[in-house]
Amino acid sequence: MGKIKQGILGGFKGKVGTVIGASWNGIAYMRGLPQSVKNPKTPAQQAQRDFFREVQDLAGQLSHEQLIFLFPESVQGMSRRNLLVKQLADEPLIAEGVKHADLGNITSLGNAPTADLPDVSVSTDVVEGSDVLKMKWNTDNDWRSSHANEYPTICVFNVTQRKIFLVNSTTVVGASGVTGFNVPLAAYGEATDTFNGFMLSTGSTMCLVGFGTLGVVTRPARQKRNPRTGPNH
Repeated sequence: MGKIKQGILGGFKGKVGTVIGASWNGIAYMRGLPQSVKNPKTPAQQAQRDFFREVQDLAGQLSHEQLIFLFPESVQGMSRRNLLVKQLADEPLIAEGVKHADLGNITSLGNAPTADLPDVSVSTDVVEGSDVLKMKWNTDNDWRSSHANEYPTICVFNVTQRKIFLVNSTTVVGASGVTGFNVPLAAYGEATDTFNGFMLSTGSTMCLVGFGTLGVVTRPARQKRNPRTGPNH
């Protein structure tokens, strides 16, 4: 019940019907009660919220500089982080009725071209007694001749732990048919984790703030790899 402090024309404190009276810095004011919001929290609603919470968490793992790297061309009316959320939410994986971002089959992100980039195999290995994350790809003669002495950047998903990384290569493309590089595993996961990855770009002086000269708005779709066979090794 509201209490009148200064007569019928003065302020009051408390609730009267749908009006709440209060004061701030000696000034009396009134406000209406907030309207009720229907939020039944059905299982379907909760599942959708959990899904978008997951993709937002994935997008939040990348820095602003990495987002600029992925999206050299921003889209009017949408931030780069929201663009990434939208891409991660496309074609989700549904397992036992639960929706997830399908990290094991994503082969392209951002809006820079990838049409001529080879498939990348990402797996764990032990090299000279140390656990490493091994990235490897096959290249034909034409691609090698066009990209010799360049360092690619690999987008790596830890499918098990639901994490995303951009990893700059530590080796040039090379002249052989199989090229790759290793990085210490500890920063990316465990030996029992499952990984997926794909190449983002190549460039002899590539850094995380890149693609400055490209004018591409939509990344070309890449054909999904067969999950039974995986990429070429």
